[in-house]
Amino acid sequence: MASHQSRLLEAERKRCSFDLQELKHYQYGGEKEYKLAKKIEGIVLRDPVLRQDDMHFLSFQQGYQRGLQRSRRAVELMRELKIEHGSTRAAYFWSTVESESLPVMLNLNMFEHALRTQGNEEQSAYWVLLARDFRIIGCYAQTELGHGSFVRGLETTAEYDRTTKEFILNTPTLTGMKWWAGNMGKTSTHAVVMARLLLAGSDHGIHMFIVPLRHPDTHEPLPGINVGDIGPKLGYNPVDNGFLGFSNVRVPRTSKLMRYSEVTPDGRLVSHAQAKKAIYGTMLFTRSILVQLQGQRLSKAITIAMRYSAVRQQGFIESGETGAETAVLDYVSQQYLLFPVLASAFAFQHVGNAMRQTYERLDPKQTDQVQELHASSSCLKALTAFITVKAIETCRRACGGHGYSRFSGLPHIYEFGAAAEIYEGDALVLYLQAARHLMKAMRTIQSGGVLKGSIKYLSHWLSAAPGSSPITTGVDTLADLTVLSNIFECTAARMLSNAADKLNFFLGQADLSPAQAWNKAAPWLIRASEAHGEALLVVGFASIADVKLSRPLRRLMKTCALLYSLWRIEQNTMFFLETGTITPADVQTIHGLVMEQLAILRPDVVSLVDGFDLPDALLQSALGAQDGDVYTRLYDFAKREPLNKTEVADGIHEFLKPLMKSRI
Repeated sequence: MASHQSRLLEAERKRCSFDLQELKHYQYGGEKEYKLAKKIEGIVLRDPVLRQDDMHFLSFQQGYQRGLQRSRRAVELMRELKIEHGSTRAAYFWSTVESESLPVMLNLNMFEHALRTQGNEEQSAYWVLLARDFRIIGCYAQTELGHGSFVRGLETTAEYDRTTKEFILNTPTLTGMKWWAGNMGKTSTHAVVMARLLLAGSDHGIHMFIVPLRHPDTHEPLPGINVGDIGPKLGYNPVDNGFLGFSNVRVPRTSKLMRYSEVTPDGRLVSHAQAKKAIYGTMLFTRSILVQLQGQRLSKAITIAMRYSAVRQQGFIESGETGAETAVLDYVSQQYLLFPVLASAFAFQHVGNAMRQTYERLDPKQTDQVQELHASSSCLKALTAFITVKAIETCRRACGGHGYSRFSGLPHIYEFGAAAEIYEGDALVLYLQAARHLMKAMRTIQSGGVLKGSIKYLSHWLSAAPGSSPITTGVDTLADLTVLSNIFECTAARMLSNAADKLNFFLGQADLSPAQAWNKAAPWLIRASEAHGEALLVVGFASIADVKLSRPLRRLMKTCALLYSLWRIEQNTMFFLETGTITPADVQTIHGLVMEQLAILRPDVVSLVDGFDLPDALLQSALGAQDGDVYTRLYDFAKREPLNKTEVADGIHEFLKPLMKSRI
């Protein structure tokens, strides 16, 4: 017999006004892709080794060992199913396995990507095959104890010895020790290492080298290699993030990845024109997929919080009411917390998919395209990571006390989200990197040049009359996606103009160098980049109106796009008031429109999260299961806690009973 909570959730699903299968197909790019994904998902989640039913009960060391076990089985199963690396089937496979938690996964993405894009044809053909076949396992060693996003500041050195035709790698200081690289601590046999190239005492900047770390048979570290795990983290504990130091480690001349530059046997550096930009290729690849990944994290968090809110009954809206208590989801305050998270999940997945496709079409020889994608991916990585972490925490808090339990599944999702704020670049550093590209765009406009791609909107809005509004505001116009897109683009353009004025002011001060002026203007430059990121997301999500969908589903997706845009204005009201793109009177109008979108979405929100089609075995959440039977599941999870295997816990008789029998 179904529980009361299960019946509540089923009643919510009966309110659905759209074709649920259509939404599922849209999320996966079509019916064919959906069926393929679900077929692979079913195979993976039925595998007893790959399932993560024990994930909430593992210690740090157990988590790593379990990760190794799951890694081996995942590779074996992939071979059994004859899934080709890099295929659509492979993407669905690794997504279901939750590859982020495997201590070998970076071997197949960042490590292999670096080899494929930075190595010459001969190097790529040799090393990539070894990595794909898992005959070697690699990591990507960029970040150091003292440096991360500032690549030019890395301290590890690779000095060329012309006599032996070898590079000698050294870690000159403690802060130059490689730190944080995933898979590096205990798993990897090789690393792609970013190091300073020294030729005859001259520093030629950062280059990439492939370096063996461990003996192929014993797995012991090789001479001169100091490597280990950095210890427990907030999350990602099955992955052995490591430290790595070098002491006179020699590797052959051909260990330098040579697609863009080469050291000749006699010690001369021969470079191609794109070499300096190409060194950022692996980071660009990773950032290009992160926006979509953040959307996937949000889809998990909001599925849990929305389902739980639908079955959790707490109090009454009207005083003096009797009978069944009110579902938490019927409180508008709860809707105001959760529905924007739902809209954000759809936004990030929609924009992230477009961004990944842009990267796949990228011609690395087109420097302008590379710079533009670097700027947009930097802004979007920083912004979506910030929104995601805050939104996951919102979902956790919206679940009350039970959200604090690991059995809710939300702490696990939060751990992954929090890590994304850190890896592949600190937000402020990324915003400042993007700001350099945006300032270059300003100069292009001023010199009469033409902007293309994601920044072309700047030409229009920077030429508009100062202080003029991009719209005649009001209820009707503010509920229009085109108008909202204009507001965000105009705001971003004006914030960039303000930042440029501030920078020029500091540049005009005789006692400040250009670098000092840039530092002084940094707060304005960061806000300009953030506004650019906000505009990219809003305009990108607004394009969902052009997607071929049925009228009921299109209506809901447009409502989500409206809600997301209006909510972002509410979250950053000062940006828009400061630039004059909205008026103080518009603020209340916008809030009223937000409330309207909540009411429109309310009957369908449970079905909308069902559209993400996340199976229970993937969520591992007592609160977010498809049947809504939260209390039975919480109790079942609690009974599985290892501490409850005995009625009397270890240590009670050894420590507590003597204390209870002692006398003062």
